[in-house]
Amino acid sequence: MAVEGVSHIGHSRPDNQDDLGWDTAAGVAVVADGLGGHPAGEKASQLAVETVLETIAAETYAGSWLTEGGDPSGLLLRAHQRLLDHGHQTPEDAGLATTAVVVAWDQTSLAVAHCGDSRAYRFSGGYLECLTADHNAAREAIEAGRLTPEQAQTSPERHQLTRALGIGPSGAPGGQLRYMMPAPGDLFLLCTDGLHGELDDAAISRILHDSGRDLGAASRALVDAALEAGGHDNVTALLVEV
Repeated sequence: MAVEGVSHIGHSRPDNQDDLGWDTAAGVAVVADGLGGHPAGEKASQLAVETVLETIAAETYAGSWLTEGGDPSGLLLRAHQRLLDHGHQTPEDAGLATTAVVVAWDQTSLAVAHCGDSRAYRFSGGYLECLTADHNAAREAIEAGRLTPEQAQTSPERHQLTRALGIGPSGAPGGQLRYMMPAPGDLFLLCTDGLHGELDDAAISRILHDSGRDLGAASRALVDAALEAGGHDNVTALLVEV
């Protein structure tokens, strides 16, 4: 098992509000994207990643964290509560919020939970599959039949999030959880919208295929391609090979 990740400020933002982290021994990785237009977006993503990794580090388990019953959606809930608490304790940061996606894995299974429009993909046998559904108005419009998936790719509604950590009451939003059995050699990509907003699935697949099993080269190539495509936002790519 291996993990590598890269984050870049992009060409248009004054700071990088993305963050990422992982604990290879525990089998957990996380990517977060602080919300622009909200206070302390950079701090929001950092707090979310810190909360995930600190929660894992404070727990006792014999094998991987997932094998011992770990629940990635519970990590998102902890991060959500920490953002709410921080906003109450630090009035100038009140309203800080972030998207996040977490994966946890062991020898036989993988679980992914997310909140917002940071995504998880699976690249298996040359095929790329998105494992998450964006929590935004564009996704709701697709489900309601008001937009096609192609129309949603350029609709302003894709920037209107319907769920994020730090927004809403205590005990929400949790995060959607999905379990699967990875095949040997599968790659899992966690990324922010600065990546998937610039690159379509075909471009992501081509880069992952061409980069072979070099996770560092692949993650850098993904970020570089997003920058070349415009780099209008912060860009983060994290790859896990199980």
